[in-house]
Amino acid sequence: MEYILSLSTQTRSFLLSLGFGLIIGILYDVLRIVRILLSFSKIATFVTDFLFSVLSAVMTFLFCLSVTNGEVRLYIILGEFIGFSVFYLSFGTVAVKFSEKTVKKIFNVFRKFFRFIFSPFIKIFTVVSIKCTKLRKKVQKTVKNHKKIDKSPLQK
Repeated sequence: MEYILSLSTQTRSFLLSLGFGLIIGILYDVLRIVRILLSFSKIATFVTDFLFSVLSAVMTFLFCLSVTNGEVRLYIILGEFIGFSVFYLSFGTVAVKFSEKTVKKIFNVFRKFFRFIFSPFIKIFTVVSIKCTKLRKKVQKTVKNHKKIDKSPLQK
């Protein structure tokens, strides 16, 4: 077992961790898009942040396990942070703006599609509802008239 890694091994590990930080940034953006789809609720924010924390911790552990035989080195964590920050500040902002617009357009398409599909059923439901209310009022009026008739005394 080697206690002091060579400079080339450390540089290689650092560059790999930069790329791995970009991958973690992509994971964060995917979870951010899921959060946008779930309409920014506090519960969705908590769940996606918790999921991101757990996934990134497990991925970092597996990355350290494969690259440095399980040794967690500061320059690897720093490289992941730098890679994540570069992705988040450059492509991440563009991806979020694009995904917000895309999600809104997709929702509008689905809304129009469902309105088109369900509009005949809604029209039928409103017609049936109006008929039922008219029938209910007629039945109530008839029952009320019968109650008046029933109150009259019986003939002997």
